[in-house]
Amino acid sequence: MKQNDEYLLMFAAIVIIPVVVIWYFAWPILRPWSLPTVVHGTVEQAQQQRSLTEDEVKAMNLWVQQYQTGWGIPGEVPPKNMPALAVYQMSSAEGRFVILSAWHFKHGDDVVGIQTQPGGAYRMRSFDRGTLHLPGLP
Repeated sequence: MKQNDEYLLMFAAIVIIPVVVIWYFAWPILRPWSLPTVVHGTVEQAQQQRSLTEDEVKAMNLWVQQYQTGWGIPGEVPPKNMPALAVYQMSSAEGRFVILSAWHFKHGDDVVGIQTQPGGAYRMRSFDRGTLHLPGLP
């Protein structure tokens, strides 16, 4: 192998390997996530649970379909030092789940965690303070 070929191979490895690693982590965030259309659900706030109204279910469907990208990688850890402000447990007609947990921080962004099965891995997304509009949130 000629020395020029070795340099070309080293250059390709130095460029291609970081690009592959970056896309490995970026692709789940950029790819639209097909979430089911929910037909019913409940919301738990301040230790009280209630069923979502039909209008709230429609609003949640619209919200979920609007935010299909920008979620972090599976396996993120939710905030441990404070309970969620609200937990929405919704299911589709096919029995698929969408569970949203919302946290509001006094001095930071609002955070939403999403799960596709009870007890499953979280994918997190932050929203600028005051821009998170989920049905039933203050």
